[in-house]
Amino acid sequence: MKAQKYFLPFLLILILMSSFAITSPALAASACGTKLIVAKGDTLAIIAARCVTTVSALQLANPEIGSGNLIYPGQVLQLPGAMITGSNGYNTYIVAHGDTLKSLAVRFAITLENLAKLNPGISNINLIYEGQRLSVPGSGTSQTPPPAVSGNVYIVQSGDTLKIISARFNTTLEAILKVNPQISNQNLIYVGQVINLPSGTNSYFVQSGETLNIIAARFGTTLAKLLTLNPVITNPNIIFVGQMIIIR
Repeated sequence: MKAQKYFLPFLLILILMSSFAITSPALAASACGTKLIVAKGDTLAIIAARCVTTVSALQLANPEIGSGNLIYPGQVLQLPGAMITGSNGYNTYIVAHGDTLKSLAVRFAITLENLAKLNPGISNINLIYEGQRLSVPGSGTSQTPPPAVSGNVYIVQSGDTLKIISARFNTTLEAILKVNPQISNQNLIYVGQVINLPSGTNSYFVQSGETLNIIAARFGTTLAKLLTLNPVITNPNIIFVGQMIIIR
């Protein structure tokens, strides 16, 4: 009887300790917040483990990283769940674990159909990825997104301007603006923003640091489709800066 008297409190303590151990990963995720400054010694794998996410999610959330693993102390990383405020009535939301397009449509007071139209890079409304950047309506924004005119879209990268993008696709600034009425200031676009390309635009010029996999992800297509459209590419791992790639 005496042993049982001491055993029950001890068992209760063990149960409480195990419950804390189970919940600690969730606490780590919330402790990271939605933005993180890289510290000396950090790697994407270390940050992913600390913030309960994945390396691929961090790469998607931070397009400047690309498919590589190179980060540096002082660099600011966006984390899943972050909201980046835009200037044209639309914001950029970084998909968090457990998000679905349907749940996000409810959260941002927009129909599922219109949210999909606002993100023409989504080919399957039932499939979005942790770390993926989505355009969402800001407060007070009409939920009717601008229509995708040609079906071809481009995701804005770090360092891009509309003039640079128009030159890259051998078109004009005016033509880009015409199919993107949601852009109110031609000098103000943001990383991760999805813009429509003028009808007939089907080629892209390779930029420094890009691979076919990166380009495929950027245009919502697959490596296999790019290789089919570009039979001159015999080795998918070898492309060069300035090379013209057919994307549609």
